[in-house]
Amino acid sequence: MIFFRLRRKIFLAAISFFFAANGFPKVVFSSLNLNERDETLFALKQNFSNANEFSTIFQTKIKNGKAEFFPRAITCFPEQMQALDFGRKLQITNRFGQAVYDFSSESLQWTERVQSFNEIQASPLPAAFSSTGKWYCTFEKIALFKARLVAVEAATGKKIVLVEECDLSYSAVPVKWSPDGENFIYEKNDSLYLCNAEKLFKEILIREEFRKICAGAINCAKWNDNNFITYISSDMIFQVGKNEIFSFGLYSQFLPLGKILGRLPQKFDAKFDVFFVNKSASEFLVVHDCEMISLYKKNSGPDGEIFLKPVYSAFFFEQEMTALDFDAFWTAEGQVALCAKLVASGSGVESCALYTVDSSGKMVRQIFANDTHSFFARNSNNTCIALMAGENVFVYKVSSWKPLCQLKGEKSFSLAWCDEKNLCVGGSRSVKKISLEDFSVKELFASSADEAWWNGDKIILHDGKKGAYFSERGGAWSKANQAEKRVVLQNQNYRIFCGASKNGFYENAIYVRTLAGKITTGALVEEMAEQNSFGKKVAIVFDADENCDGMDSILTLCNEFNLKCTFFFNGEFIRRYPRETKRISQSGHECAAIFFYNINLMDKVVYNDKTFIARGLARLEDEFLACTGKELSLYWHAPWNKSDKKIREEGRAAGYTYIDTNNPFVIPIGTGSERRFSRTSLYEKFHLLINELLASGAEITAISDLGSVE
Repeated sequence: MIFFRLRRKIFLAAISFFFAANGFPKVVFSSLNLNERDETLFALKQNFSNANEFSTIFQTKIKNGKAEFFPRAITCFPEQMQALDFGRKLQITNRFGQAVYDFSSESLQWTERVQSFNEIQASPLPAAFSSTGKWYCTFEKIALFKARLVAVEAATGKKIVLVEECDLSYSAVPVKWSPDGENFIYEKNDSLYLCNAEKLFKEILIREEFRKICAGAINCAKWNDNNFITYISSDMIFQVGKNEIFSFGLYSQFLPLGKILGRLPQKFDAKFDVFFVNKSASEFLVVHDCEMISLYKKNSGPDGEIFLKPVYSAFFFEQEMTALDFDAFWTAEGQVALCAKLVASGSGVESCALYTVDSSGKMVRQIFANDTHSFFARNSNNTCIALMAGENVFVYKVSSWKPLCQLKGEKSFSLAWCDEKNLCVGGSRSVKKISLEDFSVKELFASSADEAWWNGDKIILHDGKKGAYFSERGGAWSKANQAEKRVVLQNQNYRIFCGASKNGFYENAIYVRTLAGKITTGALVEEMAEQNSFGKKVAIVFDADENCDGMDSILTLCNEFNLKCTFFFNGEFIRRYPRETKRISQSGHECAAIFFYNINLMDKVVYNDKTFIARGLARLEDEFLACTGKELSLYWHAPWNKSDKKIREEGRAAGYTYIDTNNPFVIPIGTGSERRFSRTSLYEKFHLLINELLASGAEITAISDLGSVE
């Protein structure tokens, strides 16, 4: 279960991007090693803006003074994990590619690899797997914000395009798999379609128009068991069998398929609302805009009582927390288990909590974890649930909500159930497998390592701290005894060393000195030393001058990507939203000024005094100080950026630097001009923009870190 969803509302008048050509260190190479076969090892470390820092070991072979092939990752950091082949294999995805671990051979084989270190900035794209792991659906990026939706056969890597063009997302794929992993629902052009995976790859699937379920988005539909789909159209809930869709799907454009189960008291908006249904389609949990939680039962009264019977309905509340996303399932005891992803108001620090709602309508919090990386993952029969929190992983028995076991001492980033009794944990140092049969823990392979060297034809890897030693040969992994590190930088043919790089994406580069034959020195991989445009700094600027709706979601996203941004305030915002103003200032972002009054400074009736600008800025300073106990940064822009030379000079005389959000190097996003995106696009695309900027090699920072910005 992976959470991430930006909320519906937004409190920004505009977001702007400022560019500066200041270089900054990014990729760092270290721990070089060379053997007599001209094979080299090295460590690559980068503190990604949207991931924790980790070090990956790479291997290549030198030929004619250069890498014979692009360096291949040896360690595999578990940014995403998924069980395959009924739990016999484990797929790991990260920004360096995709690998599969085979439990029987204890080997890790990479199936996809990046061919340029410049590709590793953006987050890995999400995937929706079948419960069997035989197939999955994911995106193939084709343009800014656009992608293909493809189905993939895990064993062969064969891909089939489902949708030629759809909206790109780094959080979720618009696909819902049946519990048995044989069929899935996918969204295409504002409609939902049914697909049988096996027939799709055997190319015997009937035409798409005969498989249409209904109009709507992916949140409109859920599988309640292997054979039936529950979907919502407006406020009506329908149930339709998969065989019925194949028989009558052609008519779904004329009339709703299936039987009516009931009516909701309000319309369902699939863009912002989610719902969950039990196996018998007799109970429904609806979450409206991450705010209202409602549990309904199918009405079993006389004919005509079509409205669902409410069991529980209330606004979600957790002290000083805002909900970002939910998942839910029904326990064997008939309770609804509700998993919530939360964020601390103002700080953007994420947490996780699990609640139960019983048939009497009582809601009880069972588990809480206050940690940015915390989340739940449940096994296939919903008897156990694992919680990742800080340096601990807890496994709970659902029937009692008591912990069965605990794994301590290592930060974890992903969880994957192989089956009901075996759980894989992706940690910062290694990937482990926990057995609930005997509560044993086995370390499978290294996630990260700072050091690597050869011991014969084997590679020894260690994180340089308190982690285990691993041995790797041809993809086969095993634990190794503690061994003394052997550093070799020169053999009879070559010498390797680190030096400066002209590439703004790198802090240094690896160079090869040829010792036999013609003596030359060059970069191991050309891109390490070539001069390019990577390394630009980008400032993201927010205007807080209208309302504060959605503030927690924006701060969460900034926290998720470890961003420091600049927020411009006016006096009206501070007066209306003092708590929110204080939260923004406490979150570590830079706070600057618009003006105290939300007025057009170009209006000579309003602005007719030489001290007017200074007094307006001074009053804003006083209000901000009184509210937050902190001073504003000395940057400002006029309301709606309407200013002239005189206004900017008077601001400068008051000690402020003017930021022009209308200059050609700024991309405003908000309302007010044809070249701006709509507000709807803003919050939907913001995480995509961040990934695009990171992928381009940009460093996202605050205005004050850019240098000259006037």
